[in-house]
Amino acid sequence: MNLLVSTIILIVGIWSFFLYTSNRRYFDRITKHWEAFESEDLVTVAIPARNEELHIEECVRSLQHQKHQNLEILVLDDNSTDATASLVLELQKQDSRIRLITGKPLEDGWTGKLFAMQQLYEAGKGSYILFTDADTRHTPDSISYGLFLLASQKGEMISGYPKQITRSLALEVLVSVMLFNPALFVPFRLQASLQWPLFSMAIGQYLMIKREALISLGGFIPIKGQICDDVALARLCAKKGHKQLFAPMQTALQCEMFTTFSQGWKSLERSIIGVVKQGLLGFLLILLIVLVLLLLSFAPILSVVFGVLAFSNQSYMLPCIFSLAGSLLLFTTWKRCATYFGFSPQSGRFGPLTILLVVLMYLNGLILRLSGRGFLWKGRVIT
Repeated sequence: MNLLVSTIILIVGIWSFFLYTSNRRYFDRITKHWEAFESEDLVTVAIPARNEELHIEECVRSLQHQKHQNLEILVLDDNSTDATASLVLELQKQDSRIRLITGKPLEDGWTGKLFAMQQLYEAGKGSYILFTDADTRHTPDSISYGLFLLASQKGEMISGYPKQITRSLALEVLVSVMLFNPALFVPFRLQASLQWPLFSMAIGQYLMIKREALISLGGFIPIKGQICDDVALARLCAKKGHKQLFAPMQTALQCEMFTTFSQGWKSLERSIIGVVKQGLLGFLLILLIVLVLLLLSFAPILSVVFGVLAFSNQSYMLPCIFSLAGSLLLFTTWKRCATYFGFSPQSGRFGPLTILLVVLMYLNGLILRLSGRGFLWKGRVIT
């Protein structure tokens, strides 16, 4: 049993090392020759905003200064109870490219953000639509960068991780759960070619898609009840033959997703549950993955325990070597991945804790889903 456990840790460590190395080389290749992309296409920037008075002005102003000038900036006020709408109206007076849209009351069968995105899609006129969150801040090259990657990689949708801004180390460790994808789960080089729906990833902070692709999908109607809107759209694109891409976006924008640990926990557990496919087979597979992740989170401690026991019993020597090698490979890779995506070296050292948080958020989210209580987000219950 000890040898089996340590072998699993070693195999995952080796997998993580080669997966991230492959992903990093792929990311470097597609972004290496990035240059300002000249395009005459109209781009619709679509921002769903619900009670975003603290963020919306800075977000819109960052988009006003894009090098790609042919754009319209649409902000949908999703039934806000704060000053979101009035702030956008002031900006609209200063720039004709900005337009405030008053959101409709949420219709049955829709989740709030997807209903907002559908309205923005219907109101926009651009050949490309960039959906972005109100808590993002874009560099002047943000839109050009996305257009370049879509053109150079012949894609129809692109998303990627921005530079994440956090107010504490604890919150940064929590947010770094997103590293699970490039460090442990998704082979992005293969995914770009094979377009497996299971490995299709996206994040709503930056989601650029060709309008003609979205039209052929039927807008957001096919996924209107999904919890995780961004991943659902990426999977739908892959399923329907529209090439979706994922790329590093740290140089294009930054985002402060959460201001408190509690807020981050509630949002991320909702996303984790939303990504997980349903059904008995899917549940059993996820259960196996959860058990392995739980093992990995305690792998460094197990290595020490096996090492101590090996002094009195030689049968623990091989488990000690395997678990130690696997732990070093896995968490050195995790730290490299964290640094690459703009997280601090400090947070990168907390890989075992971050993986444990993934497990705990999944289990708590599963309880909320199965109990029917759902997830409370932006004042709405999502079931």
